[in-house]
Amino acid sequence: MNLPTKSRFRHVVGRASGFLPSLELRLLVVVVACAMPAQGVFADWAFDRGDSAASGVADSELTKKPQEVWRFTTDDSGFEGTAVIADGKVYLGDVDGTFYALRLDDGELVWKKKFEDSGFLAAAAIVDGRVYVGDFNGVVRCLSAADGKELWTHQARGELYAGPNVALGRVLVTTESGELYSLDPQSGSVQWSFEIDAPLRCWPTVVAGHVLLAGCDSRLHAIDLETGKETGGVDLDGQTGATPAHWDDSVFFGTASGTFYRIQGNEIRWEHRDEDHPQQVFSAAVDRRAVIYGSKGKRVYALDPASGNLLWEFPVRSSVEGAPVIAGDAVFFGTKRGRLYALDVVTGEQRWQFEAGGSFVASPAVSGGRLVIGNTDGTLYCFGEQ
Repeated sequence: MNLPTKSRFRHVVGRASGFLPSLELRLLVVVVACAMPAQGVFADWAFDRGDSAASGVADSELTKKPQEVWRFTTDDSGFEGTAVIADGKVYLGDVDGTFYALRLDDGELVWKKKFEDSGFLAAAAIVDGRVYVGDFNGVVRCLSAADGKELWTHQARGELYAGPNVALGRVLVTTESGELYSLDPQSGSVQWSFEIDAPLRCWPTVVAGHVLLAGCDSRLHAIDLETGKETGGVDLDGQTGATPAHWDDSVFFGTASGTFYRIQGNEIRWEHRDEDHPQQVFSAAVDRRAVIYGSKGKRVYALDPASGNLLWEFPVRSSVEGAPVIAGDAVFFGTKRGRLYALDVVTGEQRWQFEAGGSFVASPAVSGGRLVIGNTDGTLYCFGEQ
């Protein structure tokens, strides 16, 4: 039996004595999840990779030929982080320290807040009317989603190059100094911290009561969500800042050495390398049909999640550093040369392309039949059916 899909619920709960959950625990997870009341966070695109388990799969489909619905531009700044979407609003900060809330329907500004000596390089997270976001100076902020009022701050020891995750009463943040913090969502106080001897640049994936971290120490770590203690892990062939994407009973991600992994429990189930283009590979989107990721080798790959066999590859003219998003039967991604693509998930056939210029290093966010993505030239785009 597979774990429940994200369309049924988003927070995977439970605890396991090992690294990833056993079959018995996964059965328990299904029962618990079905008994949980619906919450607003279960819809929309509330986290960097869509859900707490970082699947990168949207709840809604997009039209086969998306049209530009609106664009929002900043003055002399740019967007590098992924937008988050909740309750019909888009939330995103720019690299010069201004945080914005816009209407998803038409791109009209709801509010903006300028933070001096700050800059936002990663996504926020939005849960229960609160926006949690970190900046490159190591400041984690909790803002009111309604008006941007600052509710609390926490100063970490290192820069924040990945956004927060929020799960089961904890705000989880990784830092360049190698720390994982668990913060209280209401006050920002530290519940516990975990540290490695290398930077942590990945987003903290949550699966079955564990936080999964792919570190620059060439190791995948499993941290107990309740205690902050390491319970297992797997050595890798190189450093990584890629986010582990969860599907079924495994996680999937790549390393700077060019190896892409499926890890189940404390074991490597398969590895994939493109020996002809051995470049750094990044975070993935995954469902039962394919696990799809991009690389600095100017290619996007689709592998069979079960076997690791190559299903297709798609060459582009520049590196693909933002993680792709699966929406219905298409996968969407941007490139560093400022192009957006939609490909068929199963065949890899190109369906759509948009030439924007600038550079896309962020991932798309998809909600309500619309795709939102920021460009380093300071333009935030929204695509969908007009």
